[in-house]
Amino acid sequence: MYLAVDQKKGEPAAIKLFHENFFRNRLHVRDLAKSVQKFKKFKHVNVVQIYDFYDGSEGRCMSMEYVDGPSLKWYILNRPWNLQERLNICMQICTGMQYLHEKGCIHHDFKPANVLFTRTGTVKIADFSLYGSSFLLELFDPNVGEQITPMFVAPEFIRKEKLTPAVDQYSMGITFYMMFAERVPFPVDNLPQLYRCHLTVMPDHPSLVNPKCPTALGDIIMRLLQKRPEQRFTDCDELRIAFSQIGRSRI
Repeated sequence: MYLAVDQKKGEPAAIKLFHENFFRNRLHVRDLAKSVQKFKKFKHVNVVQIYDFYDGSEGRCMSMEYVDGPSLKWYILNRPWNLQERLNICMQICTGMQYLHEKGCIHHDFKPANVLFTRTGTVKIADFSLYGSSFLLELFDPNVGEQITPMFVAPEFIRKEKLTPAVDQYSMGITFYMMFAERVPFPVDNLPQLYRCHLTVMPDHPSLVNPKCPTALGDIIMRLLQKRPEQRFTDCDELRIAFSQIGRSRI
């Protein structure tokens, strides 16, 4: 990833260079370029905007909005506890994810490193799947399972079931668990055990792990971590409203 300047607008932009072996064939290149033309129309305050795809003799790259702050991963490791501030971050994430889902896009790899902040505190969701549908994602890249971060993968992905926006809710649940329990939900040290936990084990309730986490907030997170997608929230709007009620109940 590189920082560049748009010479027409005089504004900074981020440039993502693709490795030579990223693309399987010319069909893969063509369809990614086509998808970028669709996704560059997406404009939402909580989603990193895609600008364009370039396919030249010196390589292939994509330009996108430059975000001038740290990631949620950095935030979790470094920022002091502030319940209302963290709830506000969660609600911004929900707003951005609802927008993506309504546009037919499943993120597929939601995690703290893919949530960025501007210097003024606005949340920006980054690195969402440019293919939108899970069918296209696997059609163009059969090894996509190897690219999903194991700590955040939903059970239905492991079971090789049809993927819906609820997979993102599960990944959000893992992320929010880390934000409010202040530890990972499944502290295991190998991939088979981690996948078994995703499939069959419910973590300790966040409020039992961290007394600073309200019980009602922990209940929301535990619902996100249900093993069956239909047991989670209807959509991210419902989830956002649940978070907002936690905030109001403590004022």
